[in-house]
Amino acid sequence: MRNCLVLGRTNVGKTMFCVNFAEFLGLHRLEVFYQLPDGSTRQKKYDLSSARHELSGLGQHKTRSLQSIQLDLPGGKGARKFTLTDSTGLTDGVHPDRGLREAMAQTLGELKAADCILHMVDLGEVAKAGSLRSLGELDLQIAEFGEFKDGYAMLANKMDLPEAKKGLALLQEEMRGTRIIPISSIYRQGFREVKEYVWRLV
Repeated sequence: MRNCLVLGRTNVGKTMFCVNFAEFLGLHRLEVFYQLPDGSTRQKKYDLSSARHELSGLGQHKTRSLQSIQLDLPGGKGARKFTLTDSTGLTDGVHPDRGLREAMAQTLGELKAADCILHMVDLGEVAKAGSLRSLGELDLQIAEFGEFKDGYAMLANKMDLPEAKKGLALLQEEMRGTRIIPISSIYRQGFREVKEYVWRLV
């Protein structure tokens, strides 16, 4: 089964995207498969409200492992099964917390193995910084790696923010040649475009 990895900096909206995208594709309950950095695994079932409350939040690093959901992607006369994997938020430099370092290393390992990479960035932060590079080298390094993969797209999140249009214009100018899909994880803007993109890859 093809695997689609959602990754990016901490607090860019990865988990909210995964939950809302699963609902967009027709799920009413989620069965989440956790792959912990120590090699152990577990599963837990959620209704959508509980998933939003327990899995996402305003604090940094709420996600500390790979969290996968198996989904059916409808299209044409049939559907294609794939795995959507949420991941630990990445940061520049070496994080002082050993557990988070291990979780980030797990994310980077999955990056190499993933069939599809959805690299999420925060348009509000891009607008404030003036460019993606001004946030640090991390996103540029992910994008550079993505150029060598057939399935890479940048999800420009938080289109619902007032400064998002400025951030998107800056991003498109800086990352010419990169596939950029503007979205809002909260309001599901751009989800149809993401669905069409993923359909071609899985």
